[in-house]
Parts: sequence; C-alpha cells; structure tokens
Amino acid sequence: MAEETVQPVRPDHVPADRVYEYDLYEAPREVTSDYQIDIVRRLHREAPDIFWTPKNGGHWVVTRAREIDMCQRDGELFSMQDVVLPAGAKPFINIPLETDGPAHSAYRNVLQPAFTPARIMQLERDIRALAIELIEGFVDRGECEFVGEFSAILPIEIFMQLADLPKSDKADLMRWADASVHPRTLEERIWGYGQMSAYIEALMAERADGAREDVISMIMRGQVFDREMTHEERHSMILNVLLGGLDTVMATMGVIARFLATHPDHRRQLREDHALIPRAIDELMRFYGATGTARVVTRDIEHDGILFRKDDRILIQTMFHGQDERRFDNPDIVDFNRKDVRHATFGQGKHRCIGAMLARLEMRIFIEEWLQRIPEFDVAADECAILERGMVNSMRKLKLVWPRLG
Repeated sequence: MAEETVQPVRPDHVPADRVYEYDLYEAPREVTSDYQIDIVRRLHREAPDIFWTPKNGGHWVVTRAREIDMCQRDGELFSMQDVVLPAGAKPFINIPLETDGPAHSAYRNVLQPAFTPARIMQLERDIRALAIELIEGFVDRGECEFVGEFSAILPIEIFMQLADLPKSDKADLMRWADASVHPRTLEERIWGYGQMSAYIEALMAERADGAREDVISMIMRGQVFDREMTHEERHSMILNVLLGGLDTVMATMGVIARFLATHPDHRRQLREDHALIPRAIDELMRFYGATGTARVVTRDIEHDGILFRKDDRILIQTMFHGQDERRFDNPDIVDFNRKDVRHATFGQGKHRCIGAMLARLEMRIFIEEWLQRIPEFDVAADECAILERGMVNSMRKLKLVWPRLG
C-alpha cells in the first residue's frame, strides 16, 4: 500500500509511553530468513504488549496470546465490522466475515452445507489429482517457482469446483483477487474489487434460480431471518467466498514449502511418517501465523490500565500469538511432536474460519504428494524468496530446486 503522507495525532486517551511506530504493510522484499518472525521477536523485546501506532490511520496492536484470544473470542466487544486497515480501505462489506452476533450466525448457516466434513472429504480425490498434475508438470525440470506454479493455483482451482466456475475464468480471478488482497495502491485495490464485482453480477444473473448444488447457488437460494436475502447481501457473500480461502492457503503453503526446503531433518521426519503431517501443519501455522484482521471496539473499556475508546481499531496478527513464550514453551523451535499446537491462524469463537477443514486437507495433500515426488529440495541460491507483509503475510515468489531424476 502507498505510504501515508499525513499521520494522525496521538489521541488523548493513548499514553505517550504506549506509542510505538509499526507499519503492518511493507513492500515485497527479498528474504533469506524468517523475516516476519524476526519482527515479532523484536517487538516482543522492545514494544509494550499493547501499543498504539500512528501508521495506517492510527490503531492499537496487541502482541500477546492472551489479548489476541480475548479479541478473537469476544465479537460483541471487539467487532469484525471492518477487518482491513486503514479504516474504509475497501469499497464493500464482506458478509459473513464482517458481521457479528445473530447476523453472523444466520449468514454463516447459509454457507455451512458447502463446508461439512462429508462435503469436504468428497474433494480429496480431486485435490490429490490436481496436486499430482501440478507437481508432475515441473518435477523433471528440477526447479519451479512455487507460488506461481503451485500454491497460487491449487486452492483457486479447488474453490472453482466448489463454485462450479469454468476453468477459463481462473487467470482473471487470480489477477483480480491478487489486486484486491495484495494491492500496491488503494487504486489497485478498488480496481480489483470492481472487476470482481462485475464478475459477480454476471454470476448472480446466471444462477438466479439457485437450482444447482454449488456454493454460489446455495447463496442465491439462501434465507436469513425467514426472508430472502437482498441483492447486496448475496453479492457480498459471493465476494467473501471468492476471496475467502485463497490467500490464507497460498500464504501458508509458501512458508511451509520454504521451511521444509531449508530444514532437511524436519523434511525427513514427514517423509518417514506421514501420520505426523497434520500436526506439522498446525505447528507451522502456529510458528508463522500468516493471517491478520482488524477489530473495532464497540464501547469504552479498560484493560490492564489501558483505555480503549469506542470505534478504536485493534490489529490482530496471529504471528504474535504463536511466538508468545508466555503461551508456548520454546516458541522459536518448530517441534512436530509439540503437544499444544492450538494456534490462532484460523480465528477463534464464532468467527473461526468456515473453510479450515478444506485448507488443512489441501495442505496435507500438498505435503504428501510433494515429498513422494520431490523428497529432497532447497531454495534456489540464485534467487531470493520474496515476502510481502500485510493483513496476510504471503510468499510472493519462492524458487525451489532439486536434483533432476535420471
């Protein structure tokens, strides 16, 4: 996002010793280490546990698991009504993500049939076939650009099956979603949302009768509070599901691939014991915590001597949660046998990610099929990985190399 030209003045209720300059957005940069985790550790050393930053419109940041749990679990006090910073940074509301209480439950119930365990497990064969197809497409080359050739493709193609969308739309959807979620400027975000909006309008006209069994048709025939949903509600829900699971899965696959490429002992553990893979996924999601949301304070409240005012914004970044030594023993160590891997990356409480099971399934199959076909691999020495920080911390480029067979 573009640099702010004018920063807000510190509000009267923010103590001077609680101000710490922190910008969650950063232009894509080359990385040779876990750069985002280095930031977490620095802030845990230097910054107050709860601080206010003048960046991105001015907002609070909570950096410890206790407060992150509090904010994620109490949607009545810490509302999801505007989850992106700065406030008003996007032109639409995302339903059900940016709703609370009974409204959130009602909208979520419309989507729930598409994400039941039985429905998700029906996708396993297709996910596995696609993962194999993608890997087989580059395995003989001895290298790939992991993001562009795998992690950005698999989740969107699987979602397109859930939504019964034509494969020919994939390239456009990827480009528009990327502009919406990872814009270089506010204008690019608005353009991305605008393109998605026009696509959704055409889709709504095509599926108006709601007669099919895809997730879009479920939305078109869904009801809330014993009434038909409005055009605007349906549009917003379709936008939410189009953007929903793509970025988190892509981002997490990227950090998992980079970690396994640079940690051969952990890679060997998973090769030798596939039963460890589900726990390894949760441990790596704890370690990296790629996701973030903003919360809006709904009434004045005091917490640990700090006054949060109504309408204050609070940034929740799950990377702080997983690296909190007050919650996890040796949080800086990745341990696939760790007993407590309860992370915050999928959210908590009523807003827990509805697509978490699908995301885990996609990541498990990725690791299983990758290690079977490419047991040894590394990050290319001639090209640094590129990381972008923001509401989601995402690998934007990751070149991997391995010995060519034969």
